[in-house]
Amino acid sequence: MTDPRANMEGNNLLNLGAPHLDWSKTPGRVPGFWVSAVSVILAVPLPFPALFVALIGLSLSLRAFSVVPVGARGRGLVLASLALSGATILAVVVRLVLVFV
Repeated sequence: MTDPRANMEGNNLLNLGAPHLDWSKTPGRVPGFWVSAVSVILAVPLPFPALFVALIGLSLSLRAFSVVPVGARGRGLVLASLALSGATILAVVVRLVLVFV
């Protein structure tokens, strides 16, 4: 069956206003960022609670990271929260190593 309407190549449907996916409502994207930011603030005065909070932020961010595709709007916030969680975990581990040395 050769239906010319089935040929999607070059038909300019996206230029006519076809809907684009909205990744800004991905579960865990915004809460993961805020939890990771709080963990960075807690890393200096309270290392053990900061480690616990950072792990929660890391799990929320990883959930959003697996959903949001590369290049989509909102991916930068997920990457920033992953970096904040990783920095907090690294800071707590370095602080514990320095205490025991």
